[in-house]
This record gives sequence, structure tokens and C-alpha cells, in this order.
Amino acid sequence: MSPATSIPRDLLTTNKEYICTVDIAKKRDYTTIQIYRDSPDVRHFPQESGRDPMVVNYLDLIYQAKMQAVRYTDQVRIIRDLLNHLDLIKNCQLIVDGTGVGEPIVDMMRENGLMPFPIVFTGGTEARPVYADFGKVFGGSSASFGRFMGTQVLKEMHVPKEDLVHAGMIIMQQKRMRFASNLQHVDDFKLQVARFKGPVNEKSGHRSYNNETDDIHDDFVVTYLMAAWWITYRRVTEKERVIHTENTTEWNPYDVLEGGYR
Repeated sequence: MSPATSIPRDLLTTNKEYICTVDIAKKRDYTTIQIYRDSPDVRHFPQESGRDPMVVNYLDLIYQAKMQAVRYTDQVRIIRDLLNHLDLIKNCQLIVDGTGVGEPIVDMMRENGLMPFPIVFTGGTEARPVYADFGKVFGGSSASFGRFMGTQVLKEMHVPKEDLVHAGMIIMQQKRMRFASNLQHVDDFKLQVARFKGPVNEKSGHRSYNNETDDIHDDFVVTYLMAAWWITYRRVTEKERVIHTENTTEWNPYDVLEGGYR
């Protein structure tokens, strides 16, 4: 099953920033693609409050696709064709789940001219960039590296899963998540988010975020969390980095789910 690669024209604008997040399929799972628009909106306050206007960035989900039993080479081609849409060229950040099977697919994407930003989910306490030689990241012969020989470039970003989840909580609790009207998998998205829990392991004391049952996937949740972390991480200071510190036993986003979408 392969998704359509076209996006409704009226859902795209040339002066906005887009985020394409991809969760690569493992074995018989689905590869999931979501495209978001990072939409800034200026919020004004009454003059008597003395507060300056504030820019609020909304996360607008404008495109969804799932594919199963599609060769990795064809998946990369589909993603490349999708990002070749006129309004997305040089205006869309490609973010890929680089955990597990994602790494060889990231290499394949780079070989096909794409510039993915891989995020590797970790159990650490802070986000950590991983750098490598230009040639090892983008491939090719030593002769083709030229002036880039010995240059260190960002290979991937290691991000604690709790940071990603907390970013997703922030977006929903602040009601900054919005849906386009014609999405194909919105009900699946909502079900996955509602069933995504974070109980604390009694022995280790660590929190483990997963869906409640094996029959419900978390691919849409993964792509959402990466987009939420991306816009949250880039717009805060070092002291305000997303770190999950709430003393709760689980995340139950269903309480704010309906209020967070429109």
C-alpha cells in the first residue's frame, strides 16, 4: 500500500515553515509520514495590562500518509517526490526517527539528495548532538569530498524520550495543535495519543512511554513528538529546555486532546 504524494494546494503557503516527520517501518509495521506547518500567530493583550505582544507558534498538521510492505528504496523515492512540492522545496525540515532501522534509511535518503535530521530516542537526561566526518555522513569517495575533507557535520541528535513526550504535552496543553480538515488518519492519530502511557517501573524508577496494547501502534505519536520537540527546542533558552519533571505516574493526554485540536 502506497500513499498519494500530492498535497492540496490550499493547505500550503510560501511564507511558512514546514516540518516533515517520518517514522521508518520495522518489519511488518507501517512507515508513517506527517507534514506540519509551524504557524506563528501574534497574540495581543489589553493595553492596560502593560504586556508586549507575544508570538505563539501553532503546530498545524496538514498531511498524513502510511505505507506498508513498500521497499525502502521506494519509500525514499516517495518522500523525495513529496518534498519536491513547489512550496516545500528549501522550506521544509525533514526529521526522521533514526532509532534502530532508521540509520541505513537515513544514509539512503542522503544518497538521494535529501537532508534528513535524524533523532535517536534515548533514555538519557539531555539532548546531545552527534558529529562525524563529512564523508562518513554523506558518503562518496575521498576525491569527491574536496574542501570538506576533515569537516565535522551533524550526523544525528540523541534526545531523551521524556523530553520528546514533554514537548508533546506542552503543545497539547497550550492548545497549539491544529488539524487540517481532510486528513485521512486523524482518528488513528487520536487513538494512538490517547493510549500512549508513561508508567514508572517500580524496580528502576524510570518512566517508559509506550502504547497500552500491542494492537495499537505508536507511529503517529512518534512523528508528532518529533515535530513538537523540534519547534519547542528551537525556541527556548538553554535553561528552558524541555525536561520532564512532573511527578505523575503516567501521561494521559486524553483530558486535553479534544481541546487541543480544531
